[in-house]
This record gives sequence, structure tokens and C-alpha cells, in this order.
Amino acid sequence: MTKEFSATKKIVVGGIFLALAMIIGRFRIVIPYGGIPFLKISLSGPIYKFVAIILGPMYGGIIPAAADFIGALLNPIGSYIWAFTLVAFVKGFLIGFIWRHAKFLKQFYIRLTVSVLIPSIISSIINTFVMKIYLLLPENIFIVVLISRLTKEFLMAIFNIIILAIMIDAYKKIISLHGGKNEF
Repeated sequence: MTKEFSATKKIVVGGIFLALAMIIGRFRIVIPYGGIPFLKISLSGPIYKFVAIILGPMYGGIIPAAADFIGALLNPIGSYIWAFTLVAFVKGFLIGFIWRHAKFLKQFYIRLTVSVLIPSIISSIINTFVMKIYLLLPENIFIVVLISRLTKEFLMAIFNIIILAIMIDAYKKIISLHGGKNEF
């Protein structure tokens, strides 16, 4: 297999997961505060994280950033804030990067937890700062929003880890059925 074909395959697989995540992402819960959406709960997170794990950091960043941008065009909730797209890229990139470079963590669930939890906490803090800047949140409200977002990220991380473990196990079985070569 040539390198170009492998890159083409990654683009196709990434596009399929992008479409799947956007469809699943339409079924989300948005919790407003003061008339603005500040907390979104969606089931598309495990898909973005799975892409970062199987396709690597670059695709792990591009796919959620593209989904954020396309989602803002197709179904806007408030005004578009480009910083959220940038944070989505960074989060996806970090998940793939940590997964790739945390091979010294031999226990699968510890590696998965570290790969999911650290970028989730970082992105939640950055997104809350972005909200503070763009929405001019007062300091006392900022702390409340940050605590609620960190709580949500922690709970969603548990959900994501469970779903990802199932997805990765299924992925490994599918790959082993096809000769055991990981072409992604």
C-alpha cells in the first residue's frame, strides 16, 4: 500500500466519523445561563476521541474543529466564536498526542483515562476563559461556570472512557479479522 493511499484512507475514515459525529451531535442538551448557551452535553465526544486515537493527533484536531465550524454554519446557537473551534482542535490534538506518547502507561484504562481527562480539563478551563472574555462574565459567575463545566467534563470523561473502551475493543477485533494489520 502506498503512502498516498493511506492518507486517502485516513481522509475518508475521518470524513465518515465527522459525518457520524455531526449527526449524533444534533441530539444534545444545551443548558443556558442568562440567555446564552454555556453548557452543552452531547454524545459525539467519544467519536472525536476515537478518531484522535486511531488516526492520530492531526486528524484528532481537524475533525472536531471542522465539526464545530460546520455545525455553527448549519445550526447556529448564538454567534460564532472562532476561539471555541481552536480549542476543539487543541483538545482533539492533545488526545491523539497523549495517546501516542503515553505508551509507557502499560495499563490500557490508565492510558485511556489520562488521554481523555487531561485534554478535557484543559479545554474546559480555556473555554470558560473564552466565555468570560466574549460574554463579559463577572468574576463570581466565572467561578460558578468553571466549576459546573469541570464537573460536567469529569462526568462526561467517565462516560467517554467507557464508550471508548468498547469502541477500541471492537476496532481491535475488526482489525484482527482482517489480517491483524492496522492500516490507519
